[in-house]
Amino acid sequence: MAMFRPHILWLCVSVAISGCATPLTQSWDDPLYVQILQDYSDTDLGAGKETSSRLIAPADTPTLARLESLSLEDAIAIALANHPRLRAAAYDIRAAQGRETQARLGANPSFGVEAEGLGAAAGAGGESSYVLSQEFITAGKLEKAGRVAQAERFQSQAAFLAVKSDFIAEVKQAFYGVLAGERRVEARQQLADVAGRLLTSVNAQVEAGAAIEPDRLRAQVAYEQAGLELRAAESELDVARRALTVSLGVDLPVTLPVVGDLEAIVELPQRDEVLERVLARNNHLEAARRGIERARRAHELAKAQAWPNLTAFAGPRFSDINGETTMDVGVEMAIPLFDRNQGAIAEALAERLKAGTILGQTQLQLIEATSEAWSAYDTARAAVTKYREVLLPMSRRTLDLTEQVYRSGKFDYLRLLDAQQLFVQTNIVYVDNLLRLQQAAALLEALMQAELNEFNTDDTSVKDDNAQEVSP
Repeated sequence: MAMFRPHILWLCVSVAISGCATPLTQSWDDPLYVQILQDYSDTDLGAGKETSSRLIAPADTPTLARLESLSLEDAIAIALANHPRLRAAAYDIRAAQGRETQARLGANPSFGVEAEGLGAAAGAGGESSYVLSQEFITAGKLEKAGRVAQAERFQSQAAFLAVKSDFIAEVKQAFYGVLAGERRVEARQQLADVAGRLLTSVNAQVEAGAAIEPDRLRAQVAYEQAGLELRAAESELDVARRALTVSLGVDLPVTLPVVGDLEAIVELPQRDEVLERVLARNNHLEAARRGIERARRAHELAKAQAWPNLTAFAGPRFSDINGETTMDVGVEMAIPLFDRNQGAIAEALAERLKAGTILGQTQLQLIEATSEAWSAYDTARAAVTKYREVLLPMSRRTLDLTEQVYRSGKFDYLRLLDAQQLFVQTNIVYVDNLLRLQQAAALLEALMQAELNEFNTDDTSVKDDNAQEVSP
């Protein structure tokens, strides 16, 4: 019988456990990650640059299982505690800290023993020596290497903060996508209900001889179209909820009621001020600047590495033949005849020049992204204002008047259906513009590295006045 191998059992158990694990269904409890969020959400990036101390995962981070509804703040907290992409960026900081610690460590001393003539047939053995050697790092290479690693740590920290801001913007956009999807479903459901009641009314009129068959067919077409549009809106809402699920970093569908105000408009500064804040505060730019500093320090280190290190050694030597004890002392240094680190110096110089171009490229990308987001924000803001102040009241008034005339018997049901369709379509376009506005605002806030609620919001709402259901 083959011998039992415990490591095979351990392997099987490990595979079984890993296959059953579902780490994304709950908040991760890694204390290292929590500490990173706390350490690198209120720090100066090594150069007096203040950053946000808000929007970190608190100790009592909510979980989906404990919530009755999902607010934007809860969604962001859950996402910060769960999403692997943000964790990966955070662990880059810890890795850079480890490299910095390692880079500042000097060489360890070494100890050796050497014996000659052991086991000789004639008399005593030969000589034995004990040598303690130490390599001394020259040209300040240890300090320079530590400064390179320090700059890399600062760069990783800025990159983490940039990723966190981008990530929060994605959560906001997904959250508002669900709110907009629910509003569309409500509007489509309202139109489908009206179309169904109108179809019932027309059927009764046809049976009574008060309407003709083409009227019934048109009502049937309107009813079927309303049903198709409702199903499409429900499908879009399902996609939006799945997008929110992904942004939260969980693998279970978000079925909680999403509570928020789609119409609370963020009032942002003007275009030039927004761009000024982006160029002054965006951590993608800060990471690129830190990259330049890292490349400069790496270039200095490469030049210093052209100088060889010095190795010194000393130790006693015992001679059995002469009965003497002497001391051996020496130094050793490579002669930089062929290898003067030329290739590494050239590479470091090229990387230094490349870092400058990366900064310029990042700045251009941010200017372009800011311009596009501001245009989307400004266009949607103007559209939302127009719909709030003019188009929604007009469509509401048109529907009210049409309903009154219909009930007096002066208009047929088709006029009322057209008015209802106009009202619903106007509301849907309004919701679409609200969504574009909120998503553009979230992106601009991320570009400016702005905190939640940093800007005032216009919470003027017209949804209560325009959500009345109409009965034919």
